[in-house]
Amino acid sequence: MAVSTDDTLTVHKSLRELGVKFRLISDAKRRVINLFGVLHPEQGIARPATFIIDKRGLVRYLYIGKDYSDRPKMSLILQALAWL
Repeated sequence: MAVSTDDTLTVHKSLRELGVKFRLISDAKRRVINLFGVLHPEQGIARPATFIIDKRGLVRYLYIGKDYSDRPKMSLILQALAWL
């Protein structure tokens, strides 16, 4: 699942254009983004973040980027998933 600060119409347009197969939800009011602590303090947008949450709701992996291009390597994500 992914969360976007875009409004619902923009999210649906992005889903169609990108052809993604995962769920993308709109958080234009930034409620989820604030709950997870990923709101960029100066830019007012979400920093890129990756959370792996297990079936019990425990966060097993967390990466919060410093800016829009700071994202974890796929190998780190796959390694974290393998530990579950």
